[in-house]
Amino acid sequence: MHVDPGVTIKPTAIVAPAALARHDAAPVRAAVRTELAAPKAVTAAVDTAQLQAASLRPATLSREVFIDAQTREVIFRVIDERSRRVVRQVPDQALLRMRAYNQALADGEKPSEARAMADQVG
Repeated sequence: MHVDPGVTIKPTAIVAPAALARHDAAPVRAAVRTELAAPKAVTAAVDTAQLQAASLRPATLSREVFIDAQTREVIFRVIDERSRRVVRQVPDQALLRMRAYNQALADGEKPSEARAMADQVG
């Protein structure tokens, strides 16, 4: 396998999402306090300020680039640091497994052995 020394992989800049400003609608600002009986009263199910703060918090993402040993393909992943889950992967895991399976069949492996090899991808 020939590797071109002129090809480099550089990390991309992390861009934080812009915070959205929410303004109260005019009817809410001009609302009049009312007294309702307990069965008719309505209360918020969750603390909306806390919920909004959590949703506006930028996700901490990391990026990794590596070469898969089985398929010899360059794989790019974006990972959420908090949950350690893969947010995005290029190429997709299913595509990598399919390529590994087809390559094993082309190399003369039995379908059962090719499937075992494809299961090792990633």
